[in-house]
Amino acid sequence: MKTLSRAVGRPDIGGEPMPTVFRTFDANQIVLRRAEVSMIAGTPGAGKSTLALALALRMQAPTLYLSADTNAHTMAMRLYSMITGVSQGEAEKIISEDPINSRNNLALASHIYWSFDSAPSLSDIDDEVTAIEELLGEAPALIVIDNLMDISMDGGEEFSNMRSALKELKYLARDTNAAILVLHHTQEGYVGEPCQPRSSLQGKVAQLPALILTVGQSGNGLLGVAAVKNRYGRADQTGKTPVWLQFNPEYMFIADMEEAR
Repeated sequence: MKTLSRAVGRPDIGGEPMPTVFRTFDANQIVLRRAEVSMIAGTPGAGKSTLALALALRMQAPTLYLSADTNAHTMAMRLYSMITGVSQGEAEKIISEDPINSRNNLALASHIYWSFDSAPSLSDIDDEVTAIEELLGEAPALIVIDNLMDISMDGGEEFSNMRSALKELKYLARDTNAAILVLHHTQEGYVGEPCQPRSSLQGKVAQLPALILTVGQSGNGLLGVAAVKNRYGRADQTGKTPVWLQFNPEYMFIADMEEAR
């Protein structure tokens, strides 16, 4: 049993903010926190994986990235592009023709540990966390799951399984004091301007995450990010008041508006 007065100031109390990556997020109280589940949602190709990868790369915190939706070759190409500023097409060519240089550049993301199981179970996720604990002597600070619908559950209806998986991930976040970032799909029938509302999430899974962001591209080199749920700050469930980031998916470029391309 704990009292809050005794808990304050302890490093494992939970809720501590992860390092700031985008000043735009910080100014608008969009913060991933330890011991909490956060979510980025959008239609296929909206930019959610690019945003998640940028957060994982730039936070420079020990990270477990479960890439069920994308294979190792594609993620290496995307990561190389994000690190070096070349296009994804150029990145693929360099990785093929100059593996030594490629490894040296990708080593800048050595704080990210990868799993490419296409249908990980909750037990598999727990095993990956345990492996990192044994390697580093501590749990990962950030766990990225790309994406929710790929988590393998025994039996049950799909949407019910998603809600059950989120409950277990919430327990994992509390147990490890990790910030867990889950990527998820929205229903394409919902209009986004460019961000869809909270009601567009597949499976009615909005209850558990502390932070839910929906993302969408404007068509003129911008990515809209809307906090449709935010336990610690401002939110608009309609998605009509997004913040904006510069975005060029060909080059895996994503940055605050005032930063140079």
